[in-house]
Amino acid sequence: MNIFELLKVNSFSKLKVINKNADLYREIETIESTETPDVAEYLPKNTLLITTAMAYKDDQEQLCMLIRKLNDLPCAALAIKLGRFINYLDEKVIMTADELGFPLLQIPMDVTLGEIYHQMLGYLWNVQNKEVLYALNTQKKFSTLIFQGASTEVLLNNLGIILKKLVVLMDPLGNIIGSNDNFIEGDMKNVKELFFSLSLYKKQSGVVQYYIDPKKKKGRISIYPFHAFGRNSYYLFIFNSESLPADISALVIEQVLLAFEFSLYKNLCILYHKLKDNERFLLLLLDKNKMEELPPQQLLSIEEKHGLRPSKFYYVVLVTLESFKNNKFHVDKFSHREQKYIFIYEWLQKDILKNYHNSIILVPEIENYRYVLLIQDNDNDLEEKLRYYHDRLLEMLQVKVTFSYGNRVSEIEAIKYSYYGALESYQVGEERDDISFIKHFKTKNVNELLKTLSKDEVEGFCIYNLKTLAYPQDVKSLEIRNTLRTYLESKCSITETSNKMFLHRNTVKYRIKKCEEILGRKIDESDFILQLQLSLILTEEK
Repeated sequence: MNIFELLKVNSFSKLKVINKNADLYREIETIESTETPDVAEYLPKNTLLITTAMAYKDDQEQLCMLIRKLNDLPCAALAIKLGRFINYLDEKVIMTADELGFPLLQIPMDVTLGEIYHQMLGYLWNVQNKEVLYALNTQKKFSTLIFQGASTEVLLNNLGIILKKLVVLMDPLGNIIGSNDNFIEGDMKNVKELFFSLSLYKKQSGVVQYYIDPKKKKGRISIYPFHAFGRNSYYLFIFNSESLPADISALVIEQVLLAFEFSLYKNLCILYHKLKDNERFLLLLLDKNKMEELPPQQLLSIEEKHGLRPSKFYYVVLVTLESFKNNKFHVDKFSHREQKYIFIYEWLQKDILKNYHNSIILVPEIENYRYVLLIQDNDNDLEEKLRYYHDRLLEMLQVKVTFSYGNRVSEIEAIKYSYYGALESYQVGEERDDISFIKHFKTKNVNELLKTLSKDEVEGFCIYNLKTLAYPQDVKSLEIRNTLRTYLESKCSITETSNKMFLHRNTVKYRIKKCEEILGRKIDESDFILQLQLSLILTEEK
């Protein structure tokens, strides 16, 4: 029960609100009556304090200090019986209360403190008892709905019927995920504007907040944050909450929020199994769950339900959640990491389907906290969209993501090579356009490519091709090797080789003939020439 509701009761209608800026929606949990100056040190929260302010009759400056302490507690209100010890309140007292929005109430002279105290306390206990019973019944009703598999929309419709108000449920990214039947497009815009203007995602508060409808300039909107994952919250909006039914209390709302929390967690578990099914599609594309490759037409037939289709090209973009990548994905007990991963997947999937239809397929790679974007059409605005995803997730969910590109391929069975290229891009890729969180494939030169071979393989390959010219030690062999290298670089032209080395043509001819004797064959076949060039590169690296 709050101050506004208390003042509507006939028994307390004679209580007068003294200050203009009083917040009458402060909750009352108990009633206390005292004249002790240091009472603020001993009061429970949300107390309505009754007093004659006798201790402050000669120093209302101290009364201002009391009001500040009560507001910090917080306290619901201060009800003062004027005319007994204090005839009127100084302007500075009222200004202090208005500054804080703290309610000051005046108790009429014809009522004793004992009477008003017992009447208020008795009424409050009666209300609280009804609220507890109503909350238990509400909990039972919503629990039954959940166990019957009711959707979020059904839960919201039932809540709307109970409250007789418009109710809206919003996710941590500011997307409306449900409402009761009274919701219209104008309300949707209003709620989104309010969410972002207040930056609710930055406040990380579990305390209910009240706002005046910014469009209508009247009517209170109550916003109830409740636990989702980590510091992030879902939000229940209740419109025109200043006139809720009398038996609807914070305890009732709390039971409803628990029901929504349980329902959302249940939905995440269901979505996880959907993700596992989609992940099998990725394993099939990468040939990780079959001993033999499937032909393209059979692959298309099997995975058509996932959106795979014939295209002129395909390529993969990996989406890595940097914030979680070194953690294990626990399937038996979802922490905030697992819940965020599933939530982000669902959000990305809806947004990608809306903007790209089946030209982009989103596939989960659960164990590595990654998603795979399979591009199978033109993507002129993809990088702009990836920047949007990065900024939104970082600001609102505190999750950093990196996007890494693989090379384009023209065949379905080659998609796996684009995937492995994307993995390599993630590790050693290069940035483009100064976008630090997007990495493109960096083409390897011959040296980098051949470095992937083992030392024994390299030496064996080089000695097989170059014989004693692979690792020469004497000056004469080094001269012959250098001539061979220049000759190959000059496309086997004697004239060009002699010009580059400042040697006579006959000297070059002699050295090339000597090379052929050492190698045991003519240097006139393109395959052999390529092997010699590669061997020279590898031995020069050595």
